[in-house]
Amino acid sequence: MPTPTIPPTWEKWCTTGRHGKGARKKNAVLKCLKGAHVRGYFSDLLLRPDLADSDSMYPSLDHLVDPKNHAEAVVEARIVNDMRSHLSEGEFWQIIEHLFVVGVEKGKITPPFGKRLPRGWSPKRHYQKPEPQPNVSSAAKG
Repeated sequence: MPTPTIPPTWEKWCTTGRHGKGARKKNAVLKCLKGAHVRGYFSDLLLRPDLADSDSMYPSLDHLVDPKNHAEAVVEARIVNDMRSHLSEGEFWQIIEHLFVVGVEKGKITPPFGKRLPRGWSPKRHYQKPEPQPNVSSAAKG
């Protein structure tokens, strides 16, 4: 069986960022490689390294055990990684299950259950930097 390799589209992503570069990122990508695609470890969402880093679906390095244990890192969409960052893996799945039950009770989640997100799904809001506001005092002086 051939050794899996990093898809060419992911090479640049593996060499950038402040939260790890090189081998640790490549190992995380390889753990999430399914066929020719990289999918989120928890979400199974197709990840794209060509998105803007302010996009909620931008790939993120997720440490499964603790931030110093790079051997146990995977790749996940930034929004899912942010949600999980305060939780262990067990706690993460526990809260997902709880949210599912609450969603059913509130009528927000309806049968048939087990629906997957549509292809290319992305939240409407992303991690955008706020637009700079004009300096009111300098505009008033004009």
